[in-house]
Amino acid sequence: MSQTPPGRTRQLPVFHCPYCGEEDLIPHGEDPDGWRCGACLRSFTVHLTGTGVQRP
Repeated sequence: MSQTPPGRTRQLPVFHCPYCGEEDLIPHGEDPDGWRCGACLRSFTVHLTGTGVQRP
């Protein structure tokens, strides 16, 4: 089972499917960032990879 890394909190929920745009989403799988769309039946994960802000 996937664990949330230390110091990291779960992100806000996803509001629409990135494939079809529908809002019929439910948490899916063992990944805490996993979602399943009830409209197009796709499952996906969403992970933040960066903010675009560079550190000095």
